[in-house]
Amino acid sequence: MKKNKLLLLLLIAGIITLLIMGRAPITIGEEENNELTLFQEVYKAIKNHYIEKVDSSKLIEAAIEGMIKSLEDPHSRWMNSKAYQEMEIKRKGELGGLGITITIKDYFPVVVSVIENTPARKAGIKPEDKIIQINGESTKGISLEEAATKLRGKPGTTVQITIQREKKKEPIIFTITRAIYKIPNIKWRLIEDIGYLKIISFMDKNTDKDVKEYLKELKKRKISSLILDLRDNSGGSLNQAIKVADEFLPLRRMIVFTKGRESGENKIYYSYEGGEAENIPLVVLINEGSASASEIVAGAIKEHQRGILIGTKTFGKGTVQWLFPVNGQGALSLTIAKYYTPSGKCIEGIGIEPDIKVEAFKADEKENEIMEKLRKSRLIEEFLNQHPHWEKENLDYLLEDLKKEENIEVEKSLLERILREKDDNEENDIFNDLQLIFAVKLLNSYKVFEKYRVLK
Repeated sequence: MKKNKLLLLLLIAGIITLLIMGRAPITIGEEENNELTLFQEVYKAIKNHYIEKVDSSKLIEAAIEGMIKSLEDPHSRWMNSKAYQEMEIKRKGELGGLGITITIKDYFPVVVSVIENTPARKAGIKPEDKIIQINGESTKGISLEEAATKLRGKPGTTVQITIQREKKKEPIIFTITRAIYKIPNIKWRLIEDIGYLKIISFMDKNTDKDVKEYLKELKKRKISSLILDLRDNSGGSLNQAIKVADEFLPLRRMIVFTKGRESGENKIYYSYEGGEAENIPLVVLINEGSASASEIVAGAIKEHQRGILIGTKTFGKGTVQWLFPVNGQGALSLTIAKYYTPSGKCIEGIGIEPDIKVEAFKADEKENEIMEKLRKSRLIEEFLNQHPHWEKENLDYLLEDLKKEENIEVEKSLLERILREKDDNEENDIFNDLQLIFAVKLLNSYKVFEKYRVLK
């Protein structure tokens, strides 16, 4: 009974901490005392009389989750200690392990991608490698969470993984030393003389610093214009979104303002002087996966007419969450305010419309079936081995052979898409991205108009 009372006191203390931490003081009145007494009686009845023994921590966590569920807010959530630790790792942008992302396929962990400059990349692990053993133990039927836990570990320690690689008869054994590595949050490149900058999320506390650094690097390369890719960026820190938007806006332009229940949540955020990309012609790519912090950046750029938004309508998340760690047991992410674009729009459930709507490529059921056959095609593999730089090759013969020998009838454009996907030339991947291609063409057209304007 003493343990039960202690747990209950911890719960009540945690709830009160959540309510007062950084917020206005609250008073627990007679009504609240009665409700907490009711909770205690129910808790005691379950603990002492339920037909099976119940884990106290599960009861407490279920009670917390029940409180959050009653808010009917999809963005408020409880994170247990493990989920909170995972979020903190993402926020810091560093992880201890091998540097791979995995999924479960046919009952085994399979490598989805290998991060650059990590132990796995240096050891030679490749996407689509099937992990059949970890430290000599079979991984058949293992859960994704369990596999990830076994692969991660203290930097400097080793893990042995056995790989079954496609078209290799014998398994390959790797012994890899775990290390701390940076989770890449920014991708950048040059497309002709156009800079391309993709922000994966705003979770990393160093996002703004990385954006500034890469913008400086792109400017050194004498870029004529810039594409900012916010597609499938689900958001993150409000603070990071403000700092990133600041890089693209002139001085004293409103980025966003927030309104909450308490006056302390009502804040207005403006841009400062010295952004790295204040005057560069700009296109922003958005889609239905662009949410929250990425919508703040896109909304500010659009409403100040600082750049052109291309793609499809964004997700529509217009609320701000505050993180409340509780007694080392986890954390509560609680909605405390709504945010508004400079024109005063709250986009919750509405989203931001692009200036120019461009749909991404979406294969229908028949095309998906054909593409899967092409990915497994022997003729495709032989063709790429013989013609690694195939772009200038006549594909008519390959189209005929696919139809005759493998009974695959396919349009040339779909065949080209698979060839780009499977070849080793990463530079040509852009031609599979219809939205990115449109952005490049638009910015090239702008250069022509600018030249004409100067000549006039």
